[in-house]
Amino acid sequence: MNQKFVDSYVVFDTETTGLNDLEDKIIEIGALKYENNELIAEFNYLINPEIPIPEIITKITGISNDMLTHEPTIETVLPKFLEFVGDLPIICHNVPFDTGFINNNLRKLNLNIMKNPTIDTVELAREFIPKAYNYKLETLKNYFHLNFGSHRSIEDCKSTNYIYQECKKRALEHV
Repeated sequence: MNQKFVDSYVVFDTETTGLNDLEDKIIEIGALKYENNELIAEFNYLINPEIPIPEIITKITGISNDMLTHEPTIETVLPKFLEFVGDLPIICHNVPFDTGFINNNLRKLNLNIMKNPTIDTVELAREFIPKAYNYKLETLKNYFHLNFGSHRSIEDCKSTNYIYQECKKRALEHV
């Protein structure tokens, strides 16, 4: 088993205006903090990207330009997010995507990038859920018959945590 499983961690997810972490903007950050596998805190912010949101993103996420007009900007939210995460390991479904957006924004603000240990549930699912059709979050949600919402940060964090815990359970069964 090449991934280390942990009991205290933060699951986080971002919603963005597109897929390019150098050009697109974060419009939502959600995170769930777990201690000994128990949820102890939640972090959730909508973020004003200071640019119009593409119509396709509003269709996917339900997040509209009107919803973000009076929300804080990334400069305000990122320090709060870093404080929330601290030095805990972070878990994401597709770590390079979410951490890419966070770290590129930290660089733009002349802040230190995140160096927390990371765990990627895409990689874990490939190893411990071999019968899945593919490893997209939506596919795995359907595979496990999860009723969480989609394409909103906190809902995606709940799905990611479920997948993480399922992979950990399966890994421990094979020890």
